[in-house]
Amino acid sequence: MKRLLGSIVATLGLIAAGSATAQTKYELSISTYLPPSYEYIYKPLENFAKRAEEKSEGRLKINIFHSGQLFDGYEELAAINRGDIDITNLTGSYAGGSIPAFNIFTLPFLLNDMAHLRRSLDNGLLDLGIRKQMADDHNAVILGAAPFDPYELYSREKPVLKADDFKGMVWATTSATDARAVQLLGGSPTGMSSSELYLSFDRGVINGTPRPLITGMGRSLYEVVKHLSLVNLAVDMSILTINKGKFDSLPPDLQEILMESAKERDAEQFRMVEEYVNVALKTFEEKGMTVQRISPEDREDMKNKTSKAIDEWAAQIPNGQDYLKIVADTAQ
Repeated sequence: MKRLLGSIVATLGLIAAGSATAQTKYELSISTYLPPSYEYIYKPLENFAKRAEEKSEGRLKINIFHSGQLFDGYEELAAINRGDIDITNLTGSYAGGSIPAFNIFTLPFLLNDMAHLRRSLDNGLLDLGIRKQMADDHNAVILGAAPFDPYELYSREKPVLKADDFKGMVWATTSATDARAVQLLGGSPTGMSSSELYLSFDRGVINGTPRPLITGMGRSLYEVVKHLSLVNLAVDMSILTINKGKFDSLPPDLQEILMESAKERDAEQFRMVEEYVNVALKTFEEKGMTVQRISPEDREDMKNKTSKAIDEWAAQIPNGQDYLKIVADTAQ
């Protein structure tokens, strides 16, 4: 009888513990340096939070801090590592100083377009070492990955249509790889966050920058820049990342909810980016910018002159050639 009673008490205890776990509420913070005007990044991020909250039936509460309220883009990886924030929408090139493999996304003329990027991701591009290094060295778990629109060339005074047009110009860059590309084309690179671009252009500190269209829109560069040259230089990444300690502390069902919601966020952002490009180009022209497309011949010349940057990057990464093989194998 005592055994039976003890068994019943133990079972009830487990049920009570499980019920308590199911009712426990978890509050998470998301930090992004980007403002809501970065529509195709911010809206999917906002929807990620809403979906996760809804699927958890109120057990998750996710607060978003945007526009660098907590940390700038270059500070977000360290903030995740320390646990100062729970989740961030990491820009790949900004993390490239700590994890050089991330710089693959800003290697010049490596990725043909966003569809090529998606095929590369689907074939395991992040699984060659980036995920492991994030977890082991930076206390971070990658939840999802989605693109910015391609890097194009903004220039203040004159259009950039040929490789020689880079010469004598100061370029605001995001990573070591796009900076190296600018060097190889004869320009002078200087690292700069997108939040600094407007004033730097306005004051004549910089002459140009390779950046996505959404940067020009989100930072109102059309007010201080006259020319936009379309070349598809690179395709940077938006990496949805969570502090590993925080992720591991969550019950398995909430972990799964976050992963599922991140996949939905990725799909939404890919879709919105594709829809965004034509609208942005039309808006730039309406705002008075001159938009020109660099010819295939001149683009190929730029590609040839910057190919050394790809070789140098691959030599720095232990399995750099494996990354390049996935990119090459998914080109078509």
